[in-house]
Amino acid sequence: MSDFFSASSESGEQIPVRQACTVIYGVLPPLDPLVTETALQELVGPCEVEWANIGPGSDLPVVGGMARFDNHKVVMIALAAQVRLEVLAVTVGVSPMPEEERQAMLDHNAAIRLLYVGDTADPIEQLTALYQVADVMLAEDGLGILNERAALALPAEIARIHMPQLGTDIPPLPLWTGVVTYSAGGESGGREGYLLRTYGLDQCNLPELAILIKDRTLADTAYHILLNVGLYLVQGRPSLQVGIGDRVEFRDRTYLLTDPGYNAPEFAADTGLLLLVEV
Repeated sequence: MSDFFSASSESGEQIPVRQACTVIYGVLPPLDPLVTETALQELVGPCEVEWANIGPGSDLPVVGGMARFDNHKVVMIALAAQVRLEVLAVTVGVSPMPEEERQAMLDHNAAIRLLYVGDTADPIEQLTALYQVADVMLAEDGLGILNERAALALPAEIARIHMPQLGTDIPPLPLWTGVVTYSAGGESGGREGYLLRTYGLDQCNLPELAILIKDRTLADTAYHILLNVGLYLVQGRPSLQVGIGDRVEFRDRTYLLTDPGYNAPEFAADTGLLLLVEV
């Protein structure tokens, strides 16, 4: 999972893509700029939406577009094809959901890739703008949203639960941050049980978080601990600086932020990983 994707300007220059997600469909919806612009305007106010000028009966496999509002620009790339299998493996394959919904997402036949290329530097504002466009695209019979960088897939019904938080004082981390469980039983190094860790906090220039549990039945509680500590870090940035040796409190419990002490791939993170240990 890389920090940057790339897009090209009209002059051919490469534009850094700060955030990205993908809306998937059974069938690609009509690419009507007026319909998209009208729906987006209800969320963000004045905006412009355009798609490439394609003639009647066109069967182009890829169609590009752009949504603009405030200082935000979101590139839209419509594909009449499935997302790559390796992307599905690290999103749909690892995200908790009913198997019926997982299969429906795996069986998709089209996708619209959304790339944030705007001028806003704040990552929360970038993600909010990106997912406001995703919200509009999801309403056109979308099956769900994929965020490869967050190792996360959200079926449409679950995504819509969190969408109303966009732009509020409480950023909707469940839209942007995945949590993956790794089995540690029988491995060398003395670890037992399971490791839960986040993916996607690096989008906010923050370290990822992890916690060890002995029983998978504790995973739901551990998930909420990680996301709530993550929310505390997001809301406290940039003045709040935390690292190894610091402590955080959640529901009358205190957790020490520690060095995991392992070099295995599941502990790797570009912005570092902090292990929460209850004390």
